[in-house]
Amino acid sequence: MAVRLRGCIPILATPFLEDGTIEFAAIDREVAYLLGEGASGIACNAIASEGYKLTEAERDAVIERVVGAVGGQVPVGASADGNWVEPAIDRAVRARRLGADALMVLPPMFIKPDADALLEYYRRVGAATDAAMIVQDAPQLTGVAMSPALWARMAEAIPTFTDVKIEGTPQGATISETRRLCGDRLGVFCWWGGLSMLDALERGGVGSMPAANFTREFATIQRLWESGDRAGAEAVFEVCVPFVLWTMQSIDFSVASTKEEFRRRGMFASNHQRTPAVRLDTTARTQLARFLDRKLGA
Repeated sequence: MAVRLRGCIPILATPFLEDGTIEFAAIDREVAYLLGEGASGIACNAIASEGYKLTEAERDAVIERVVGAVGGQVPVGASADGNWVEPAIDRAVRARRLGADALMVLPPMFIKPDADALLEYYRRVGAATDAAMIVQDAPQLTGVAMSPALWARMAEAIPTFTDVKIEGTPQGATISETRRLCGDRLGVFCWWGGLSMLDALERGGVGSMPAANFTREFATIQRLWESGDRAGAEAVFEVCVPFVLWTMQSIDFSVASTKEEFRRRGMFASNHQRTPAVRLDTTARTQLARFLDRKLGA
């Protein structure tokens, strides 16, 4: 049976040196740090990993390194998608062969498919391996709309479809409708850096997939909530949400904040992002420095 995921599953930041090559030793340090922060799983090659800037060989090398560093302590997820089904299947099969336990799959986005075409795409990707399949709903990035009704059809047709990561809005009602139609058949992870975490938990969400530098915060929020300490969960959320909100101005702001924090912590040699990327201007860099000074006690 496919693994069932829950809890805080951070999105690994891919560390690059100043020349743009991957700093593989930093992946080992990052994985160890995330496990120590309370990660219930680790996801790689995702959008916030700059996975779309990696060659196919690099994607495989990152998965292999993450799987080795995790050493079976928690599940490993890897993005495996494409603009048509054959590349997605190829990525899925390779990721599973390299040890990924779960596959995060965006919809095709070059040609916007209808519901029947999406069902066929996900059916074929899901059938390619025995790994858990997480459908990533990110219409603000892909331009592809999905719905709870479609996910219910998919859940009936695809045995490996275990979770959906909902990133569209309004999210709360979408989570509730997904839960109504699918029950416990599908787990629901909350959206956009964890900004809807409390709403998602109240509606039956099973976890979050935040940027890697917010692992401790979101793991703590969920632990407190599930222990019955809702006031404690809300207090942690209220402290971290201004910084999270600032980072989620764009994916590149989120990536930049993670990499700069990990550089300052000594895990990454560089905060380099491959181009193209939205660069922080002078004011934004000053704002990020203030957030990190407060967080790191500088």
